[in-house]
Amino acid sequence: MRALAALREIGADEIVALGDPDLNGRLERAFASGVDVVIDHLWGVIAERILIAGARAGPEARPIRFVQVGAATGGEITLPGAVLRSSAIDMMGSGIGSIPMDRLVAAICGVLHAAAPGGFRMATKTAPLADVEWLWAEDGGTQRTVFLLAAPNHLD
Repeated sequence: MRALAALREIGADEIVALGDPDLNGRLERAFASGVDVVIDHLWGVIAERILIAGARAGPEARPIRFVQVGAATGGEITLPGAVLRSSAIDMMGSGIGSIPMDRLVAAICGVLHAAAPGGFRMATKTAPLADVEWLWAEDGGTQRTVFLLAAPNHLD
């Protein structure tokens, strides 16, 4: 739950925990209040629930862009056709091949140039590369580990 609380600190408007017993209701209330973009790293049954909630509760004719990025919870979904016929959901993928490479590189460059002035923070810790084996298995997913090569000592 600490990771979810941190999202609010960095400006998330709405946070819906996937384990919430009222997940469908929470999703529908979020869409009713206005969701413009969904960035989906999960796919699978969670994506089904998000898309159905958006179709049911999103304001009529208000576009919802659903950007599919990853498939952490499943590689396929079963989606009723009515979800797309009865809503303004615009589905697209994001990844290598979804846009021309020069535009992808330019977009990444723009994000990186905006990160520091925009106050973007990422929880990181550093560790020597020699510790990669035991630290990798210990990772709790709340911060990124940056492994460092030992700097050669040129003073010897």
